[in-house]
Amino acid sequence: MEDKFKKFLEDAFRSISPTQAAMELRKQTLRDMMARAQELRIKGMTDEDLIFDTVLEDYEDLGAKLKEFEKQEVIVRSAKRNLLLGFVVSVAVVVILSLTYVLIGALTHVWHPTWLIMVGGIFLGLAVIFAIVSVKAVAKKRFFVLRLLVALTEVLLAVFVFLLLQIVFALPQAWMTFLAMVALILGADTVIAFFTNSKSKWFELPVFVEVFSVMLYIALGILTSGFWHPGWLLCLVGALFALAELICFIAIRNSKKDKKEKKKLADKFVKEDEKYWTEW
Repeated sequence: MEDKFKKFLEDAFRSISPTQAAMELRKQTLRDMMARAQELRIKGMTDEDLIFDTVLEDYEDLGAKLKEFEKQEVIVRSAKRNLLLGFVVSVAVVVILSLTYVLIGALTHVWHPTWLIMVGGIFLGLAVIFAIVSVKAVAKKRFFVLRLLVALTEVLLAVFVFLLLQIVFALPQAWMTFLAMVALILGADTVIAFFTNSKSKWFELPVFVEVFSVMLYIALGILTSGFWHPGWLLCLVGALFALAELICFIAIRNSKKDKKEKKKLADKFVKEDEKYWTEW
């Protein structure tokens, strides 16, 4: 019996690549088939040919499963290669920009603020790694990881822009970059929440609108003289939008619940009517 199962599996597995993973799957499948045959014997089946045919009935779609297994294995190998490539590219970017910084410093004796080139390279390398991991997270539906990595990327971008504005351009309002960073993080997170159909999306939207309104109010108040009043109306508009959105959300949710309750009630009456006519 075992030799017949082995011959069947050897022929079936020739349709896919002879990898280590395929060999392990083939051995596991043989163990499963032997266990199934023993189970049939315990149940009283004595004809070995019948046992063999019965076991094979459970593996009629083995060819399709093997093709899917090979496809998934290729995807995994491809993902690993892409991750390795992304890591190599990130390291190469950091090394090239670091060497550029050293070269410029050695030739011009200007070490400040050219060190921003090296910092930018490090940040860019990290951003590339975050992007690759984010793609894998989306494929596995790990949306929390995606949102975290997007937020970290935005923090790196904000820090670099701040350093650039503060050191290179000497802008006294460079710190306002972090105000924009907060709004950007919440905005991107809200977009991802809608894209992934998160349950929290309708709560994140009003929070983003209100925070954006406050940040815009502060920024315009600092940059524009006399905007503090009546600029505070921006905050009020954001709060009103959040309230309106909350009311709409509750109304829509209640409407859906009412429809479900009505459907349940209708089904109940139908069942009770049927019970009335058929019960003795």
